[in-house]
Amino acid sequence: MCNPSFTGRTAFGLLFGSALLAASAHAGSVVVGTLSPFPPSFTAPALTLPLQTKPLHPSVPGSALIIARHGDTGQQIADAYGVEVSALSPSRTGALPEGAVLRVSFAALPENSAGVLPPSVSTYLVQSGDTLAGIAAAHDLSVTELLSANLHLETLNKLSVGESLFVPQSGAGLLVRIKTGQSVQSLVKAYHADPAQVALANGFGLPNERRVGDYLLLPGVLATGFQQQLVARQERQEQAERQARVQQQYERFQAYRVQVAQERQRATQAQYERYLTWQKQVQQRRLAEQQAVQTQYQKYLAWQHSEARQQLIEKYAAQAQFEAAQQAARLQAQTLARAQAKSRQLNTVRAASTAQSQNAQDLSWPLRSFRITSRFGERDIEFHKEFFHGGVDLAAPYGTPIYAAAGGTVTRSGYGDFGNNVYVENGNAVIIYGHMSRLGVSAGQTVQRGQLLGYVGCSGVCTGPHLHLEVRLSGQAVDPLGLLP
Repeated sequence: MCNPSFTGRTAFGLLFGSALLAASAHAGSVVVGTLSPFPPSFTAPALTLPLQTKPLHPSVPGSALIIARHGDTGQQIADAYGVEVSALSPSRTGALPEGAVLRVSFAALPENSAGVLPPSVSTYLVQSGDTLAGIAAAHDLSVTELLSANLHLETLNKLSVGESLFVPQSGAGLLVRIKTGQSVQSLVKAYHADPAQVALANGFGLPNERRVGDYLLLPGVLATGFQQQLVARQERQEQAERQARVQQQYERFQAYRVQVAQERQRATQAQYERYLTWQKQVQQRRLAEQQAVQTQYQKYLAWQHSEARQQLIEKYAAQAQFEAAQQAARLQAQTLARAQAKSRQLNTVRAASTAQSQNAQDLSWPLRSFRITSRFGERDIEFHKEFFHGGVDLAAPYGTPIYAAAGGTVTRSGYGDFGNNVYVENGNAVIIYGHMSRLGVSAGQTVQRGQLLGYVGCSGVCTGPHLHLEVRLSGQAVDPLGLLP
């Protein structure tokens, strides 16, 4: 036995097929890229409608994008959608270029009855703590599928407790409300929906079972751009709120600045009044000081010509003469003592130099070619001003060979007080060769006069390649030039 409901749905599918074929035969049509109630950013399948149809209106304010075809005029498109030409953007009545894009703006129609819901759509009341993602997951839907059935939502994250949401139970799709001038057939054709699936999802046999104001579920059609539009709207709202907060903060800041300026003005006035009081006190104090100075000066004039002052002058003059004589005697004694000490020191150095000369048979020059740049005790550079220069500096090119000025035993060979240096000891005499670039002998080695010790460099505290030659007799540095030929 046949199922009447199934038979009716089959007849509905055949009727839809005939209607689609008949409608596609009309010439002179428009293509709608977006139909209200969707936002302008929502992209639906292309809709081909004959211009000689009943006006198509949404039930809520919105707009549609129209692509003109050859021969279309602005007046024809306005008549097809039941609006004035002024509702077109751009607004024009004459012929339109093929491919021109227009936007049709709709006004809201009066509200009608609550409308009949398809049997495959249920109503869910929002509970405390619910979110779109949570509700969608609880009903095995994606957020896009849940939004496609609730095009009235204006935000993604603000649901009111007790608010009603439409939830498809089987076969997600686009839930639209039939508007004046629309029919089931026109909506199925517009969104390229499957008539059989539409009939099954909405539970009717004939298309005329749905009236204006009823809901129609179009399975397989999703508002893919609706979520992005809500996100963009939410971002705009948040930006507006941020701007409002910034403006409020700016107004508070301006009020604070005015308050601070007033307080500063009051403080400045108070400070100025204190300054005037202080200035008056200063003037009074200066006047008192001037009077005291004048009184003291008068006392000084009287004392200057007094007999007591003359007696003090004579007393101080005699005292100064006595102290000058005492100072001259002390200076003479100190000068004599220094001269005697210096004489004894020179005699000691000469004796030591003579002994060393006899012991070392004098010195020979350690370099074959050189230039004397700093002498014994000279203060020619900052380092020599801080530390006594106990030798002579012989400038020569980097790497020039250095020879022993006298024979002896190498007691040190390595980095020390004078960079890379070599100490050669002979009796009570020590000869130091400093600032070498490379060493040619090692500690403990016995060298002869003229033997290679190393090479000229600039190691340690140095201003240029040279050899620091220093001679110490019994630990006392002496001028090497007095021992060299």
